[in-house]
Amino acid sequence: MAHFNAMPVMIRGRRYASQKNAARALGITQSAISKMLAKKGDLSTAGLGPKGVPGNQNRCVPLKIGPMTFASRVEAARVLGVSRSQITKWISPNASAVQREMLLAAVMRASVGVPAARR
Repeated sequence: MAHFNAMPVMIRGRRYASQKNAARALGITQSAISKMLAKKGDLSTAGLGPKGVPGNQNRCVPLKIGPMTFASRVEAARVLGVSRSQITKWISPNASAVQREMLLAAVMRASVGVPAARR
């Protein structure tokens, strides 16, 4: 059941009971819809990537670290037992030698099957 204050929206001919329902169906955030309405007054491109393809094309970028390949930074973080922001810092071109060693150690532990321990 929709919230009592929900505002129905129409996106490319499909009616959604609320911005929240539309966002969930399109794989975007509710704030993306409200910002698009405020900025453009039109939702015809909501949920379309830069090339007009449905979904956020920047969301999931494969990541290869040593011998391991991950579907995304989030998956790498889960497997290695650290946060996504930590992975981002470790793979940055500005990462220190210590950070790179920490990344290598985490990958080595994961590749031999040692359980990830969240810090």
